[in-house]
Amino acid sequence: MTEFQQLCYKTLKEKVPAGKVITYGGLAKLINHPNAYRAVGSAMNKNPFAPEVPCHRVVKSNGDLGKFAYDISLKVKRLEEESVLVENGKVVDFKKICI
Repeated sequence: MTEFQQLCYKTLKEKVPAGKVITYGGLAKLINHPNAYRAVGSAMNKNPFAPEVPCHRVVKSNGDLGKFAYDISLKVKRLEEESVLVENGKVVDFKKICI
């Protein structure tokens, strides 16, 4: 595992609580790599610590769920268990719950 991946996982776990989401770009900014949103996506795809490191909380900048290394229905299930509503593949009230 790279230092970048470790930084992504640590930051996500510490800064994005249940009931909230963050964008790939938002997480990139939090780790001081504002242009590395694709690398953040790659790190989330390789997350060996899910769901303890909650990669299901990382979504696209328009509220779309984006991809998920596992079945997308699992991402929806995990989000809904945290009271994040999802409709038609998008986070409901995205702007209110996005960090």
